[in-house]
Amino acid sequence: MKTQSHKTKAKKGSKKSSASKGKAAVDVKQKAAQKSQAAQKKSNEKKDAGRGSIGKYVSMSGQFLRESKFELKKVKWPTRKELLASTAVVIVLTLLVAFYLGLVDFGLIKIIKAVVG
Repeated sequence: MKTQSHKTKAKKGSKKSSASKGKAAVDVKQKAAQKSQAAQKKSNEKKDAGRGSIGKYVSMSGQFLRESKFELKKVKWPTRKELLASTAVVIVLTLLVAFYLGLVDFGLIKIIKAVVG
């Protein structure tokens, strides 16, 4: 009986270790990418040191665009169905708030006219 419980514990531990190995592999890849980006940034800074101010701004703009493209690849874009649902919610809530504020405005105008008039 003790051997069976020991085997189930071993199975549970193996699931965790395989998941942690996969996560560790992803972490290693991310660290390697960060190191390569840092090295590229340093080499770009060395190149920019000899350039004029205009060249510096052009290279900074190019670097910004490259980094932006890299970040946009990470984005989880919504599906068409999600986009339409979100848009519908925003439109309906905007109309409800506009109607409520219109009623409040109309009521305040009536109260002010009654006090002044």
